[in-house]
Amino acid sequence: MSRRRNRPLDQPPLQPPKKSPKTRFLNVLANTPKLVKLVWQAEPGYLLLSVIITLIRGLIPVTELYITKLVVDEVVANIGQLEAAGLTILGLVGLRFAISFLSEVANQVNNYSLQVLKDRFSIHANGVLIQQAIRLDLSHYELPEFHDTLSRAQQSGSDYPVRILGTLTGLLGQLVSFLSSIALLLRFSPWVMLLLLVTSIPALWASVKYSGRRFWLSRSQTQAGRRADYLQRVLTQNAFAKEVRLFRLGDYLLQQWMDIRRRFNNESAFLSRRFATVRGVAGTVANLGYYSAYGWTIVRAVQGTISIGDFTMYSGAFAQAQNVLQQILQSIAQTYEYNLYVSQYFEFLDLAPKVVEPPEPKPFPNPIRQGLELRNVSFTYPGASEPTLENLNLTVKPGESIALVGVNGAGKTTLLKLVTRLYDPSEGEIAVDGVPLSEIALQELRRNIGVIFQDFARYSLTAQDNIGFGDLSRRDDLGQIDAAAAAGGATEVIEGLDHGYETILGKIFAGGTDLSGGQWQKIGMARAFMSSAPILILDEPTAALDAIAESELFSRFRRLTEGRMTFFVSHRFSTVRMADRIVVLENHRIIEVGSHAELLERRGLYAKMFHLQASSYLEG
Repeated sequence: MSRRRNRPLDQPPLQPPKKSPKTRFLNVLANTPKLVKLVWQAEPGYLLLSVIITLIRGLIPVTELYITKLVVDEVVANIGQLEAAGLTILGLVGLRFAISFLSEVANQVNNYSLQVLKDRFSIHANGVLIQQAIRLDLSHYELPEFHDTLSRAQQSGSDYPVRILGTLTGLLGQLVSFLSSIALLLRFSPWVMLLLLVTSIPALWASVKYSGRRFWLSRSQTQAGRRADYLQRVLTQNAFAKEVRLFRLGDYLLQQWMDIRRRFNNESAFLSRRFATVRGVAGTVANLGYYSAYGWTIVRAVQGTISIGDFTMYSGAFAQAQNVLQQILQSIAQTYEYNLYVSQYFEFLDLAPKVVEPPEPKPFPNPIRQGLELRNVSFTYPGASEPTLENLNLTVKPGESIALVGVNGAGKTTLLKLVTRLYDPSEGEIAVDGVPLSEIALQELRRNIGVIFQDFARYSLTAQDNIGFGDLSRRDDLGQIDAAAAAGGATEVIEGLDHGYETILGKIFAGGTDLSGGQWQKIGMARAFMSSAPILILDEPTAALDAIAESELFSRFRRLTEGRMTFFVSHRFSTVRMADRIVVLENHRIIEVGSHAELLERRGLYAKMFHLQASSYLEG
């Protein structure tokens, strides 16, 4: 994909910008060269073929008109003398048939090339959009306006580029046909040609005006539309099915969905009524222009200043020219409208990630010799008024096991996201062996960190995929996957599946098998153990496990992670106490660091939390 100047994410306006109609029109059409370039990148061969066929088709109508004129003149000049004119007329009819055959062949070739071009471009355009979505970091996904931008890009990118592609190729053929008609009509009267042009302008004005209004109406409906889509998912997806029925939410949520959709329909109907009225008036004006020109050709024919063949040709050319002219103006209006939507596609492509690749990346230190260091690290989420982490300083030695402890919202998971560079600190830096994480290539950094978060993804794919995704380079290594499954306690889960590692997990696809929360947790743990990375991060790895399964897991955990730097979060102090050191966070800061025994002696927040949990087990 070509390089482009990126811009920061801003909330898009929901009303047309305050610019003159001419400026808005030209600004919108400025997207067309970018779109043509995108099409050329997708499929240059079929684009050229479509253009050539379109040019040929544009010349056929006026050629047919001219041959018709010759036939009529030949017939009129030789009435009653069939033998004299027979061969000439027969030749002209044969030529007319050949052109008609060529037209049909061109139509079919054009339909085929356009369909192939549209299909391949649709894949390319959506692939570029998905590639951009992958490139953008989590800071974008935290903002509601980003999801509005993404939703508009998905709707626009999947359909409107293909529409504008067909409109542009059609417009090219219309221009060729129109110019060839002008060549005939200028011989008759330039004033008549001007009359046809002037009386067609109101239709263009109406189309452009209401195209813009439809676009801004659609844009203003983005967030409500996303809400309607969400309500539809709630009412139809398995994850919500139990509560929707138990709490009798179906009718209530369905009514909200209906209210949004009916409001959209009413707004669209109101705009369509106004558009139909204006288009009706514009069409009447265009018809007046045509019939004025048609009447003048009748007068000229009766006066004898033009032949009957000329009359046939000119009257047909007037009808064709006006029809093609209106098609051209309509195509221009459609190009304007579709470009408005396509601009939303390019608006998304212009977003820039905030976590960027270093210009000259340094290698990840492997093995780690000095450790990982947080230096005055602070972080504030996009749109938040207060920091989640503030002025953190911590050094972790190679091979050291660190437990993060604190109440919900203390910033434990956020700290781990900074270590994996899903976000960059707002202030300060994190370094490994003195190399700042921001100076290491993202793929290399993340290849050296194994992770499982509490909200780990549950892929509706095979069990092999769900584990093997922990190290995609070894996804087909069943020996490594077996070892990872054993390390995560998932061996029994795999053995209980009908098709072992080939079993599809989840109930979305036919033949899928759903798992309990604890079973999914073991699959997730196995995914983390696929990695041989020197740093391992486990965020609430035992949240869905029972006490026995947790004890078994962590009895293996210390053995399996020996020599690796590990960070883990847990609310169970029986697990936390196994760490070499415990880091306690409160009010955005690190307030205590030490071993389990050391922190109990200090009688601080850790000791208080530990004794509260212990007392709950000892009551009674």
